[in-house]
Amino acid sequence: MRLKNLKGLIFDVHRTLVDDSGFPRDRIWRLLKESGVNLDMSKYYALYDDLTKEYFKWSKINPFISIREIHRRRLKDIYQSYGINRDIEKDVNFLWDCMGTSQVYPEVAEVLSAIPGRYKIGLLSNADFDDPLVEKLIKDGYKFDVIVTSFQLKKYKPDPVLFSFVLEKMKLTTDEVVMIGDSAESDIQGARNAGIKIIWINRTNKRLEPHYPDPDFQISDLTELEDIIEF
Repeated sequence: MRLKNLKGLIFDVHRTLVDDSGFPRDRIWRLLKESGVNLDMSKYYALYDDLTKEYFKWSKINPFISIREIHRRRLKDIYQSYGINRDIEKDVNFLWDCMGTSQVYPEVAEVLSAIPGRYKIGLLSNADFDDPLVEKLIKDGYKFDVIVTSFQLKKYKPDPVLFSFVLEKMKLTTDEVVMIGDSAESDIQGARNAGIKIIWINRTNKRLEPHYPDPDFQISDLTELEDIIEF
């Protein structure tokens, strides 16, 4: 089945176009080791995952705080859990710089270059104004007609306001676009809230939790878009 009458594609960034998996969990691990902490890996991973689920529950972030601030608060909690005293701001800046070393997925260049000119290409990301992954895409020469981050509107996906704003910038309607993203909460739920079709990129064969709506399509990498979108 192919989507017809499309005029625009909206891409998420993190783990859709750029691989930031493992970040910054492993970097924080190194910072803890530098401080002389005797770490049990499984307990550290459990702590990190629990704090990540708590702080990055997008629909619960109210009032709005920046991504950098979320990173800072999580890092502070981790340091407090291990009873260490480090320069939080210095370490957050270090982690922010490290994020910029993440790699664009290998198929992205080929797929984006093959997308016909009749499609407008948008980015919609839960990201700060200086997000290293968005900046990396731009620096690497990837071109987008519209770029919208959560920081611009002080809201996070799945809030439909972000999707409406992207459509306004792209001058398209809900029936003329499709969202392509990896997150069940921000991309699948967000697109569904906005009345937009969603292609879920599930690179690691995750199981979709039952309280989320089903995506319209599911792919394992971006090369499979050619089976859904007219190239």
